[in-house]
Amino acid sequence: MNPDGRSRSEGWRHAKLDGHANEREFAETLINNPEFVSAIEKHVKISPKGVPEISVDGAKHVESIFDDMTTSKVDLAIKWSDGQQVNISLKKSSSGQVWLVSVPRFISAIEFHLNQKINLEAQIGISLFIGGTNLSNYEEYFNKALDCNRSQNPRIAEQEFHQSRLVAKSIKANFPSIWESMIDFFNVNIGLITKLSFAQGLAKSKEESADVIIYNKAIAGKSIFSIDEIIEGAISFTKTSPIAPGPMNGGSTLQLPTGFLQMHHPQGENLLQFHHRYKKISTL
Repeated sequence: MNPDGRSRSEGWRHAKLDGHANEREFAETLINNPEFVSAIEKHVKISPKGVPEISVDGAKHVESIFDDMTTSKVDLAIKWSDGQQVNISLKKSSSGQVWLVSVPRFISAIEFHLNQKINLEAQIGISLFIGGTNLSNYEEYFNKALDCNRSQNPRIAEQEFHQSRLVAKSIKANFPSIWESMIDFFNVNIGLITKLSFAQGLAKSKEESADVIIYNKAIAGKSIFSIDEIIEGAISFTKTSPIAPGPMNGGSTLQLPTGFLQMHHPQGENLLQFHHRYKKISTL
């Protein structure tokens, strides 16, 4: 009970309940489930006091590190009257897209947070793997690998030509140094990549970074994972199981500790598409 005699759930105040239906529905369940709110607190290791307030903004746009606008990763937030706050990213499916970003913005975001330039060969590898307009400076690499595959693996060559990108097998066979640099980049920076994919994206303010992800419909019950837990798990996982290409189509994906990375071109532009997988995250 609160000091004024009200139960904790009765102490909720609605700040905003805009946003998508799933977020609004989940916010209502939080209001009536103080035990689950307590579980969230434990995951982020806080002991807030006072009356909690919930806000649902759904896909709001915030200032990015590039001084333009980007979509926030935070779906709803719980803020207590003592000033403490937990930002939540909600997942209603057991797998799906978690971050969609262009190659230039992805590379610039990593460099922004690391405060250093990425190895050129790693940049070339990412550009070849995603392809599209990113090949403009590396067409000779693309054409060389494509010509080789046309004689040795015409099915893969046809796929690469159609998608305007190279798969892992082609990069590794034709440019082993570039391939090793790219894989090393992902292994070394998996913590930051995981943080950006799940928590922050391109948002400039740390206040627009998620603290937890919650699977609220994908499984029986609800599962809470703190972002710190996911990052630490991803780093630990890659120490014994380095990132590797997927087994299909010559390696058209990169298998990550939390899901996978693939090329996606929703509107004609080849982009990096990071996917989450509940089964992988739950085993970290």
